[in-house]
Amino acid sequence: MDMAIKESKGKLKIELTGATPSFANALRRIMISEIPTSAVEEVYIKDNNSALQDELLSHRIGLIPLKGEGTLKLQIEGPASVKSGDLKLVNGNITIINKEIPIVELLKNQKIDLTAKTKISTGKEHAKWQAAIVGYDYKHPEKINLEIESCSGLTEKEILKKSLEILKEKARNFKVEISKYRSL
Repeated sequence: MDMAIKESKGKLKIELTGATPSFANALRRIMISEIPTSAVEEVYIKDNNSALQDELLSHRIGLIPLKGEGTLKLQIEGPASVKSGDLKLVNGNITIINKEIPIVELLKNQKIDLTAKTKISTGKEHAKWQAAIVGYDYKHPEKINLEIESCSGLTEKEILKKSLEILKEKARNFKVEISKYRSL
């Protein structure tokens, strides 16, 4: 199997030659559901009189791509356009990947005061821990194209590398397990 990689506008395009559809799909599924990433898990809202209900505000904050673990704080009063960059680090080591993600518009006398704790998990638990959006198509039986776009704190290359490591480990474990039955 051969792999050609091209980077283009925040996406990684991979052309697999000599790979099976099962291999491409296994990689895609690992990228979507098995690579650990960071996301906000718990949100403690002290004050919120914005247009967003507490649940919607928590959900939006939970979908902001992050890297690392710790606690963030958001204390802001309107009028203001609240963005992901307004979240401030309280403790830990967290990087907000895109500081321009809109959260909510606050009018005069509206305010938000909350604390958010992050957790590392995988897309199997919830979509907010999904590392990437991955599509693929078949050019012909011998060529499969994968297109990877990160929706997490990881780069597309990191996602590809980690997915290959996970697939390799799964193959190794399968080989060990199947060898137990050779003597039957």
